[in-house]
Amino acid sequence: MPAIIQKFLALDPKRVEFRVRGFDLAEKSHEERLEAIGKAFLRGYNLMLAVRSFGEIDQALAQESDLLRGFFIEGGAMGSALVDSLPFRKPMLPRYLARFGTRFPILVHAGVGLTISKLSWREKGILAELDPFYRWLAYDGRGYHNMYFEPEKTLAGPTHMLRGYAARAYDQGAGRGIWFISGASVEKAADTIVTMASERWPDLWAGVGLALCYAGPAGSREFMAAKKLAGDHAADMATGVALACAARIKDQSLSPETREGITALWGITPEALAERVEAARLAIASSQPDRGYAMWRDKIAGEFVAQQSA
Repeated sequence: MPAIIQKFLALDPKRVEFRVRGFDLAEKSHEERLEAIGKAFLRGYNLMLAVRSFGEIDQALAQESDLLRGFFIEGGAMGSALVDSLPFRKPMLPRYLARFGTRFPILVHAGVGLTISKLSWREKGILAELDPFYRWLAYDGRGYHNMYFEPEKTLAGPTHMLRGYAARAYDQGAGRGIWFISGASVEKAADTIVTMASERWPDLWAGVGLALCYAGPAGSREFMAAKKLAGDHAADMATGVALACAARIKDQSLSPETREGITALWGITPEALAERVEAARLAIASSQPDRGYAMWRDKIAGEFVAQQSA
């Protein structure tokens, strides 16, 4: 890519700093963690504007910490979809999906959705390249992008004009964004959710659960506080936790603090939970590749309810 185009498309790491974004002030350690996550995302994104080979991506990925690898990959997914919109480029997204889609399925597919937020005219073409089962995560990424970068507008109402499960997936991503704009505070996230239409709460809580577990920082106190504050939507929140848990186990990047929180919430080990999540996915994906994602999440939520009743 010509250097002048790279410069035009590159994103300044300062864009994810709390003082720039205007997010709620958080505990200093929380703020630093969330900013580090945002900067890892932008490292992945910016690298894709200039990368010449996947070897360069692998080398850069190896330099990321356990916490940040997935976010680096998410940013790279956004970048790969973006550069494919430029003329005279060899398609990058299909190769990116083939290389990282198995190890980081949630992060890759959600990352692509951030591109759709900026290039709506590319939506159909991008979705056609995604795994039929995971493609709903592109709408999740779109919701996350809008909540993170346009929180006031996004909090005002469902202006995305989406229908069906795409609208639900969008709100799951918006819930992830709420975790960031709330400074990783369960209480502030809950206060934000109740200002929105009640029919959106289940999916917003699911997004908070995923971010609480995958991004953190959160331990047993935060996990159990989220369960209490989610109330009737605790199973949705726990579903987000379960998906994040499976992602961390797959990448071998689960922290001790998060491990304790998962065990406190679900009453089983993270490894056992990840096995359940994957078994459910395999059982559904083979027979319902298009509608399976929603069915998968519903099954996990049902297992949480059964777990609590046992």
